[in-house]
Amino acid sequence: MADSYATHQATVDTEANAADRLSRLHGAFELHAALLALLLAPGSKRAARAWEIETAATPGVAGLREHAASLSGAARLPWVELLLSRMALQPLAARKDLLQATRRIMAARGAARPIDRLHWLAMRRGLGEIPPLAARAEASAEVAEWLESDVLALAAYTAFLSRMIPDDSDGGEAGAKWYATVMTTWQHFADAPECKPPDAEHMVEALGKLQTMSWMQRPVVVRGWVTAALKHNGGARLGDLAADALRLTCTLLDSPQPPELARHYITLAADATR
Repeated sequence: MADSYATHQATVDTEANAADRLSRLHGAFELHAALLALLLAPGSKRAARAWEIETAATPGVAGLREHAASLSGAARLPWVELLLSRMALQPLAARKDLLQATRRIMAARGAARPIDRLHWLAMRRGLGEIPPLAARAEASAEVAEWLESDVLALAAYTAFLSRMIPDDSDGGEAGAKWYATVMTTWQHFADAPECKPPDAEHMVEALGKLQTMSWMQRPVVVRGWVTAALKHNGGARLGDLAADALRLTCTLLDSPQPPELARHYITLAADATR
């Protein structure tokens, strides 16, 4: 019991030290290094080496990769979002340098992970490179209009998410079952195809279509994803990868997170630097 408590306390202390270090980052170069560290694929030696190359000429970043790695799944994405908001205040050249470095880091493993694609889109959005698309107006203020093209775009994007949901399924049988559960709700609007994750181009195309849905529709779609994921998890806590995919998607859709998803994460204090 004592050993277990000591191990837990050591983990808490390590994460607190990491949070303290990250909270004091404000310059473009250190934010650049920290954000790249937070996006590294866990356990990838190639990605770690790429980070070392990208930050070799940057002073004062020693230990940042270790701090980033010590964060729990509940803390990592909130820190990415906070530091990205600080980076958005930096000069355009610094923001472009970060995006270029991010591409190189993500390519270091030879193939981008599905979550890398979401991180990439969220970074471009957060740094102001991609403005949000305008939502279409609804014919009625009380009833949302669901088009066949909406449902087909939803099917394609849900198939993409099935590689990460539920429980880090990586596109297997669990992901296909989750997809089927989600799409059952929309069958009376259009027949959903079988679960076939799209390539990067078609995923972005499907997301773009979802981004034009009305403000009434987006939270409905997100809640359907989360509810189905929890159902397939037996009501247990979502895996970190599944939760990150859903939270990043909420950001890309400008949609609030359902409470069940928001509770997965820590809440950071408001950033006084903005």
